[in-house]
Amino acid sequence: MKKISILFLAILASVFVLNSCSKDEKIDDVADVEKDGTLKVDFDGKTFISTTVQAIVNDNYISITGLRAPNGDFIQITLPTNKVGTYTWKSFNNFDDTLGLVYTPAGGSNSFICAPKEEVDASLDYTDTGSLTISSIDNTTKKISGTFQFTGVDFMANKGKGEAKIFTKGVFTNISFTSDVNPNPTPNPTPTPSSNTFSAKLDGVAFVPTNIFAILQNNKIAISARKGSVETIGLFLPSTVKAGTYAVEAYGLDYSFLYNKDMTANGTFTGAGSVTITSHDTSKKIIKGTFTSKYTSLLVKDTHNATEGAFSISY
Repeated sequence: MKKISILFLAILASVFVLNSCSKDEKIDDVADVEKDGTLKVDFDGKTFISTTVQAIVNDNYISITGLRAPNGDFIQITLPTNKVGTYTWKSFNNFDDTLGLVYTPAGGSNSFICAPKEEVDASLDYTDTGSLTISSIDNTTKKISGTFQFTGVDFMANKGKGEAKIFTKGVFTNISFTSDVNPNPTPNPTPTPSSNTFSAKLDGVAFVPTNIFAILQNNKIAISARKGSVETIGLFLPSTVKAGTYAVEAYGLDYSFLYNKDMTANGTFTGAGSVTITSHDTSKKIIKGTFTSKYTSLLVKDTHNATEGAFSISY
């Protein structure tokens, strides 16, 4: 079966060769005119409209994240190619290639992930509707546009049997993009949602995120560095945290670390270590710091280590 987590060429030095799907495959119609710089999609009888969008287009992949404030939920799109075309699960021949369409609710709830039918419990009435069209990539103006739809699955719901949510009429129009996330931030930058920086080594290997962002939710600052559609290093800090060094315990309430390796039942790890806040401007909502963590699980014996962690981020 195909893996749910995306393994990008830039991260794992593997080659993805994708073919766009046939002209017979259709996607829901969307309005001809949409507001530039926004990402929209319909679900649960309402329309999600992003307030902040971050996009990356380089030689190896496309990554787009639309965050909705003040809700704190977001849509993430990832594709291991940079070509115009329409893609479904049928477009992927390599075992590790993945169509990354994900909705993550606010408050740390489980994500709804586009998946091929064979990955979903047979008891769940699920139809794979995942389709992503990259309609234009303008490398002169650095703008990307396209449409999408999918049925997302929360694999952890209903005692592991899953829960499905249908997303239709997705569209992103003239989204500004950069060529990559900067893994080596310059000293003391003033971050914005498009210039957030995050770097770390995971088990001795550079963890290169495709999306970096933070939100303020329930008096917590949640920092997320996501690689692909699922794999994530997360930090949760009090909204009032001041400059200093703090011990972080596994399953801690005030400070906590999280590592999501994949969406399997054994893919979530909690961390213990320390975090040093070098500065926190609560008026401008900018926080900077460093961290180290050892991640463990109650379900498996595997461990993972994050070293040389550093972040400079607005929330």
